[in-house]
Amino acid sequence: MNLRAVKASFKQQAIQFAADPQWIIPSIVSPFLFTMVMLYIYQDVTGPIVLQAVLGGGVLGMWANTLFASSFTISYDRMNGTFESMILSPTKVFDVLIGRSIWNAFIGLVNALLVFFIAELIFQTDITLANPIGFFLTLTLTLMSLASFGMLISTAFVFSRMGRFFSSVAEYPIYMVSGALVPVSALPQGLQYVSFALAPSWGVDAIKYTALEGYGGTMGVSLLTDIAMLAVLSAAVLVMAYYIMNGAESAILSAGSAERY
Repeated sequence: MNLRAVKASFKQQAIQFAADPQWIIPSIVSPFLFTMVMLYIYQDVTGPIVLQAVLGGGVLGMWANTLFASSFTISYDRMNGTFESMILSPTKVFDVLIGRSIWNAFIGLVNALLVFFIAELIFQTDITLANPIGFFLTLTLTLMSLASFGMLISTAFVFSRMGRFFSSVAEYPIYMVSGALVPVSALPQGLQYVSFALAPSWGVDAIKYTALEGYGGTMGVSLLTDIAMLAVLSAAVLVMAYYIMNGAESAILSAGSAERY
């Protein structure tokens, strides 16, 4: 891994985020609005349901930022005419995508924490965490799993104009089956199998373990198993993204052009 390239791409992504106001809506505004609606619905309820509402808003912010930024990143290079230069440079494009994904993960984490803070400040939710340190760690691990999924999206759509379309279509279905909006056990059995294949589902379950006293789990496993599955599935997604990107680079170098798009 080229750490210099990772650092440079992280900085570039930060500048683009600050310079383009459109990212404020999916990354910051949308999760807060969603959380407010959920808390108004459950304003006379206390306990796990309130945490589920706030957690849903936090995960939505992380997922929306990761999904939209990742699906747009390669398209943005193509529109600016910089993608072929990236391919021809000594640095692997995958290293560039890692830096961008780290920035997206950082913004997602900040957004999730802000959702919890604003919910407590405005709605007085009185949420108490059973294990605050564990909560922060599992939240970070879940965010990294979302970032790895974002890298898979960005590499899978190198040769397609459908990346942004896919991000719009996939946002809420994947958000739903991850267990952030409703528990996985409340989903139809067929969708539960889909949840088991997604790393964020295990992460959300792990977050609930650290947040709720006496939580028994909706995936039917322990906290350590949740974390292990989260790590294994995230690593598998990263490996897939790596080989897809290498294949795309080889195809482009063989053809001598990346104009077929």
